[in-house]
Amino acid sequence: MVLKGLMENPDKKFILVGGKGGTGKTTSAAAIAVYFAERGEKTLIISTDPAHSLADSFDQPLGNKEPTRIIGVNGQLYGMEIDPEQASGDFAEILNMSGANTDDLANTLGSMGFDEFKDMFATMPPGVDEALALAKVIQFIESPEYQDYKRIIFDTAPTGHTLRLLSLPDFLDSFLGKAMKLRVKINNMFAGFKSLLGMEAQRDNTIEAMEALKKTIMKVREFFQDSKRTEFIIVTIPTIMAINESERLAEELHIQNIAVNNVIVNQIMPENLDCKFCKARSAGQAQNLEYIRNLFVQFNLTEVPFFDREIRGVPALRIMGSALFESK
Repeated sequence: MVLKGLMENPDKKFILVGGKGGTGKTTSAAAIAVYFAERGEKTLIISTDPAHSLADSFDQPLGNKEPTRIIGVNGQLYGMEIDPEQASGDFAEILNMSGANTDDLANTLGSMGFDEFKDMFATMPPGVDEALALAKVIQFIESPEYQDYKRIIFDTAPTGHTLRLLSLPDFLDSFLGKAMKLRVKINNMFAGFKSLLGMEAQRDNTIEAMEALKKTIMKVREFFQDSKRTEFIIVTIPTIMAINESERLAEELHIQNIAVNNVIVNQIMPENLDCKFCKARSAGQAQNLEYIRNLFVQFNLTEVPFFDREIRGVPALRIMGSALFESK
């Protein structure tokens, strides 16, 4: 099976490609983007992976603020790499602008003996940076100047990051709910002291800022769950570790109501009787492939061979795109 059905469904504007590190997810995302663009669909590919390798896949530099035209693809393909740390920094800036004085609160908590809460407001929860990067991307791709893109491909962070991102809204409900209650109590207590001393209480907007963060991340999850426009493609390889991780990702995506129809199985070794190593590896992969076919029976599996050269640059990505979309 191939990804041909995806090409024939123009409603799937947003395609997220993810999986374990080392499975070729970035290469797969880049190859999909090249295939769409060379068939006349204006395409944007965006990396939100903190360890950027998208520019390496295309063998050319990419911007992090504006899309860069990919050379060698008929003017229809653009790419960019979003820096999650920068997005997280932008949020910290918003917190400061809101009047939230997290340093003062942390020091106050420490002086009162609440050491376990000292860093509560100074540390961003795991996954927030990726969520904010995606939120930033969604904000600008929904603006009028990006409406002429027919397809927008996301090269997402590895599985662990993605799973943390998906669980963030629930995490924020519990963690931030408790943290904000604690903050309100402490603020009220100090407001009472200041009132007794005739000092004016300062407005603290941290709670509003955190609520805004939660709404932003909820918007990211709603974007993921828009099954008409959005699809998640899992990329794996025929090794037990990669298969197990892909199974966990598929289960979590199902729980979160995120559409997954396609699984790419990458780096399949051909049988080579003249090479003992190749023969042994091919035999091991054959067992794992059978396991994958039974495990992911509800998905469309696209099996991609192991290429004898590095897939880098548009010509090589074009070859891989053909393997992904065209019948053998």
